[in-house]
Amino acid sequence: MSKITKITTQKKSTNRYNIFINEAYAFSVDEDTLIKEHLHKGQLLTEEDISRIQQTETRQQAYLLGVNYISYRMRSCKELYHYLQKKEVDPVMIDRTMERLIHEKLLDDEMFANAFVKDRILLTSKGPNVIKKELMEKGVSPSIIEKVLQQYTREIQFKKVYKFAEKEFRKKSKHPYKKRKEQITLTLLRKGFSNDVIVDAIAEIPVEMDDEIENEKLAKQGEKLYRKLEKKYEGYELKERLKASLYQKGFPMERIHKFVENKCDCM
Repeated sequence: MSKITKITTQKKSTNRYNIFINEAYAFSVDEDTLIKEHLHKGQLLTEEDISRIQQTETRQQAYLLGVNYISYRMRSCKELYHYLQKKEVDPVMIDRTMERLIHEKLLDDEMFANAFVKDRILLTSKGPNVIKKELMEKGVSPSIIEKVLQQYTREIQFKKVYKFAEKEFRKKSKHPYKKRKEQITLTLLRKGFSNDVIVDAIAEIPVEMDDEIENEKLAKQGEKLYRKLEKKYEGYELKERLKASLYQKGFPMERIHKFVENKCDCM
């Protein structure tokens, strides 16, 4: 039979206590374990008691690890599980810790996902498809994802797409209108917005294609490409190569044809 002869508070952590058995330091426990096990000076302990106390402390430490991890921001169940794994917590203890946190409503995938979507809508330019992928990677179930994404309405998506596209169209660019439209569309698709929302939003943006500016861009790109291609090709092949290169740049074939014919006829 062992006897607790002294209990002291740790200097660097006032909620932890050093337990001395038979005048020698034995182990330390959290305040919660101290209270739960009714530990006090003069208490007699069997080997089974000590083993039980240490098990209680192990559970408490796993719990505190979990609480600390989710105290900085909300986490999904999968995130917490992987975190505790990295901390080398026993799998059984991980399950018990998660059960306790779920019971205490400190761990809730739906609550997490709902807050996650709100933050993404408010703080980022990401669309629903990217957010859905992020939530799936965090282990959130498809049913919960579908439910929480309902708050990301088409109206909100439309406004975000419109704002982004309008800003991009105002920027100076060497590319023709068609190419810029394709680039903006591709960027928005990568951001996670659906094609139908993108098409509808861009259609509402008051951007007019200025023929003079478009022709100037074509001439500038065309001259540059012509100087490059004439070193290798001539005649019909030069014309076709030039047309193909300009088409890849996003210029409409009607404009390309006029430029190439005028350019090559003058040579």
